[in-house]
Order: sequence, then C-alpha cells, then structure tokens
Amino acid sequence: MFQNETLLVSLLPKLLTFSIDIMNLQDIFSQTKQEDIILKLKNKSLEVPSWSTLVQQYDSRLHDVCLKSKRPNKPRKGKKDDEVARIHLSLEKLVVKRMTEFMFAIPVKRTYSNFKEDDKDYQAIVKAIEAIYKKSRVNKENIVRARELFASCEVASFWYPIQDKNKYYGFESALKLRCKTYSPKNGYKLYPLFDEFDDLIAMSVEYQKSDGEKVHNYFDTWTKDKHCLWRDNILETDEANTLGKIPYIYSYREEPIWEGVQHIVKELEWTLSRNSDVIAYNSAPVLQIVGEVKGAEDKGETNRVYRVENGGSVSYVSWMQSIEAIKFQIDTLLRLFWIILQLPDISLENIKGLSAVSGEARKTLLTDAHLKVGDEKDTFIEFFEREASIVKEYLKIMEPKWKDKIDDIDIEHEITPFIQNDEVAEIEKLIKANGGKALLSHLESIKSLGWSADPNQTLEDIRQDESLAAKNSLTTNLFSAAE
Repeated sequence: MFQNETLLVSLLPKLLTFSIDIMNLQDIFSQTKQEDIILKLKNKSLEVPSWSTLVQQYDSRLHDVCLKSKRPNKPRKGKKDDEVARIHLSLEKLVVKRMTEFMFAIPVKRTYSNFKEDDKDYQAIVKAIEAIYKKSRVNKENIVRARELFASCEVASFWYPIQDKNKYYGFESALKLRCKTYSPKNGYKLYPLFDEFDDLIAMSVEYQKSDGEKVHNYFDTWTKDKHCLWRDNILETDEANTLGKIPYIYSYREEPIWEGVQHIVKELEWTLSRNSDVIAYNSAPVLQIVGEVKGAEDKGETNRVYRVENGGSVSYVSWMQSIEAIKFQIDTLLRLFWIILQLPDISLENIKGLSAVSGEARKTLLTDAHLKVGDEKDTFIEFFEREASIVKEYLKIMEPKWKDKIDDIDIEHEITPFIQNDEVAEIEKLIKANGGKALLSHLESIKSLGWSADPNQTLEDIRQDESLAAKNSLTTNLFSAAE
C-alpha cells in the first residue's frame, strides 16, 4: 500500500497541472472579446518552420540563382544588360515525391485482431471500417498527407460526415464519411493546442475564403465538447461536438525532409548557371587574323577568301574548356546529395543495369532507403492509430448496435517500403516452403491475372474444354486399340 501511495503522490503535481490546463481551456472560451479567444487559441507551443521560409527552398523558382538581387544581369555600356543563365533545380520537390513514393506506393496494410472470428458482428464491423477507408480513398489521402508533411512540416486531417443515404458500409446509413487534409502549403494555418501530457485538447484551422465580393477570414476550432467557427472575428457557429472526440488528426516535424542539403542544391545551380554563361559567351567562333588584310571579303562570294600580306594567316581560335573538372564536381555533388538524404538515385540512367539483378539484390541496394522509411514511419503509424479511433467513434453513431463491440477490435497498421519484387523468385521461394504444393486455386489464379471479365465463367469454359479434350483422346485411343 505504501508504495502505491508514494507513486500516487509523485504523480500528483502532474495531475494538478493537467487540471489547470483543462481549466485554461475553459477560461479561453470564457473571454468576453472574441478576438481574445482566437488569440489564445493561436498560442502554438510547437516550433514548426514557417511555410513562408520553407517555400523558398521547396519552389526552385524562388532560389537565389533566380533572383536578380543575388545574381544580377551583366551590364553593357549604352546597351541592354545581358541576361545571365538561371538554371534552377527542383531537387527539394523531387525528394518529397521520392520519399512519399517509397513509403506509400504500396498501400498501408491494416490487420484486425482481438475479436472472435466466428462472430458475424465483428466480421461486419471490420468490413464496414475497410469500406469507410475505401470510400474515403484513404490510399490517395496518405500520399497527399506525406507530401504535405515532408514539405510544410505539419499536416492535419479532418473527418466529417455528410447527409447521404447509402449502403456503402454493409448497412443502411444516413451518413457518409469523408476526409480532408489541411496544411500550410495549401494556404491553411494550423493551431493545435496540447496539454502537459501532449494530448490534443483543441484544434484550430485558419483560412481565407471569398464570397464573390470580399475575402473573409475564417477561424474554425474543435474540442472534444464543442465546435466554434468565427468569420472576421465574429462568432457564427457555437455548437456541441456530438462525436465526443476531436475529429482532427495532427502531425508535425521540426524540419523538412530535405534538411541538410540546401547548400549542395545551391552549389549545383550556381555551377551549372555560371558554366552555361561561359558556354553561351564562347559558342560563337572567333576568327584570328595575323598580318595585314588586303581588300575586304564579300559575303556574297561563293568561295570566301581572305588576302593577307607579309606572311600573315587566318585561323579560328579554339576554346579549351575543362569539361572533366566541371563534370566531376556536378557528379560528386549529386552523389553527396542522395547519400546525405539516405535515398537512392533511381533515375533511368542509374537503373539500366538492374534488369538482371535478383529481387533480393534489389532489396539490398535499397537498404538505406528502407532504413529511412523505418525512421519516418512511426510518426505515420501514430497518425493512423488516432485516425482509426475517430473512424470507430463515427461508426458507433452510424450503427448503434455495434457500439459495445467496436472498441474491442484492435487495428494494426503496416507500412511496407517500396521494392520492385521479383515475382517469379518469390513464388518459387513460397512453393519450396510449401513442400512443392500449389499456392492458389485455379479460380484464384484466373482472378489474379485479371484478363477475364468473368473468372467463374472462364473456369467453367476451361473445364468444358478439358472434358472435351479428354473425350476426344479416349475415342482416339479406343479406335487405335480396335485396329
């Protein structure tokens, strides 16, 4: 007893802090001025890079090499300035796409457990949850979320119902669930409010919207108990949250996915741009004339001739450029770029020789990328678990008879890093592990191929063909035996 009491006493300060935070949330909404409520809800405790800073790195058109203040044109006396080359590389955007593809090109796999397999209600619940994800196009939404999070460092997904009678989820429902993703990259400002235990106690989204005449500023806030919407600091909606849970899932990171390689991108852009200027300047041939020219060349002559005196000569001056040094620098910078990011350069030029490489060898080549996926996936797993709890809560409202069973089901999410599998090698490995026995039925293999519009009918046609062939073979053998 004494040990338990000591433990409770040690937790008491934290529990008191938690109570104070909850009271603070109540105090926020008790403010007399709406502007003060909004201001306190904007009290963001997280340190997330602002999109106004990140976009200067993400959008290559905003890089230093494109700014005349950083790379001015070349002045000419009495003439218009010469335009300099401005080669900008969208490598940061490529990294965001590449990392997203490695994580979610293969859809997230969900495994359901902790329920009786023979209970029809549990089976129906699982099918309903999967139908909700499917109808909400969650696989596409995962790609959107990853891109937004890797680029803008924070993202929020909002699950909401709309009135629409349907049977999408295996039962008659008056509601249909949808999901929308918000991020600073798309013009939304996110304001999560956490307590001392890092639990989300309020989620606010600020955005602008035009009514055709004027652009209005909206501030939308959800807590587990209420929903408030302000337009131009005027409260328009103040209603109870019947879900009993904040219908938002929020995630953030402290730095963009390309952090640590901006200087390499800058050096690549400036090297390519400077070299482009040199090439452009020296692309026109330069004629060297030694001695005195006698007469003038007529451009209309078929046979162009220069006449020089006193042992003179005419020749073109060749431009000697150190191509190998520039190529070495660019190749080295690009190699360092991918090494630092722990991502492979899977451009066409680099994967030409991989066609003959086995599936296991390909996995080894992508080890670094898969390790990076392992580093990043925990953030998304936590995100998906919170999302599943919201979906379950909505399902309790949509089908009340399952209310006492829905929370019994555990949902585990598995992120599989992308790999170009060698299917033949994989099948051979599984058959060997299965003692040489078949892995699929005839019907399953027809469905897996996907060529047939009606696999069942195709299987029946094959059986009829085999039966007819067997009869013909038997008839042939009987005639042969009679002779």
